[in-house]
Amino acid sequence: MEDRPREVEDWLSQWRPDHQEQVEWLAESVHAAGDGIAEAIKWRRLAFTLDGNWHHWLCAIAVARQGVSLLFHKGSLLDDPAGMLQGDGRYLRRIPHDRAAAEPEAVTALVREAIMHQTDMLDEGA
Repeated sequence: MEDRPREVEDWLSQWRPDHQEQVEWLAESVHAAGDGIAEAIKWRRLAFTLDGNWHHWLCAIAVARQGVSLLFHKGSLLDDPAGMLQGDGRYLRRIPHDRAAAEPEAVTALVREAIMHQTDMLDEGA
């Protein structure tokens, strides 16, 4: 990707080539959701936000031994008609790369929805 921060390049270089390719594919899917999406290494992950609002980050890419996943900070607030999101925590949801690659349009739609819900919070009674 053009104009990528050096910290992102350094982070990416530590992974196996197949994981690097999966990260790149997911990053392109995130950036395809709209203009102004920034990326940086936060919490040992490649994280994305809009308007520099890292407190309310949109999503991140995590690499683990079991594979590469796209994590949504407010995933529990997103409509997921394709049933892609996994997890049952208060907010965080994930999509494994293989599932994301099977439905790229659904991934981009989820990122666009995450943008719409960037600063939303769950009701305390929920």
